[in-house]
Amino acid sequence: MTFQRMKTALQEQGWYVAWAHPCCQTCAWQEIPYEHPDGPYQGKELDWDKLLFNHEQDCNMECEYDEEANEYILPEGMTRDDYCTFPTYKPEQTTGSLFCFNGEGPALQNLIDAIPIIESSGCKVHWNQHPNARIYIEWEKEI
Repeated sequence: MTFQRMKTALQEQGWYVAWAHPCCQTCAWQEIPYEHPDGPYQGKELDWDKLLFNHEQDCNMECEYDEEANEYILPEGMTRDDYCTFPTYKPEQTTGSLFCFNGEGPALQNLIDAIPIIESSGCKVHWNQHPNARIYIEWEKEI
C-alpha cells in the first residue's frame, strides 16, 4: 500500500510517521512518544523536526450516533477499542489525509526535503510549503 511505502521510506530517514493520533490536533501533539515505537530507529529518541502524523478528526468516518446508548453505531468488524474519540478510517480505506508537522526551525526544510521521498512512494503532495499550513498527502485507495 502506498501509505505504508511512504511511512517506511520516511522512517528509514529517521521520521516519526503515525496515523490517527487521538482526537484533535491539540490532543494529538500530547500523544507524540518520546522514542520511535517501530521501524529502523525503534527505541531511539524522536527528532521533533521529523514528525508527520494525523489525528482522528483528519480520518474520521461518518457513523451514526445512538443518542440513547450514547455511542457510535460502528461498521461490522469495528469495536470501541479501534479508536479513541472518533471512529477512523485506516489508511488503506481512504485516499489521503491532512498531516501535522512541526513548522518551526529546521522542521519546515526537513519536510520540504522529504517531498521527493513521499512522491517516490507513489503519493501526491498538496501543500504551499508555508509553516502554518498543514500538508495533504494523497494516495490511491487499496482495492
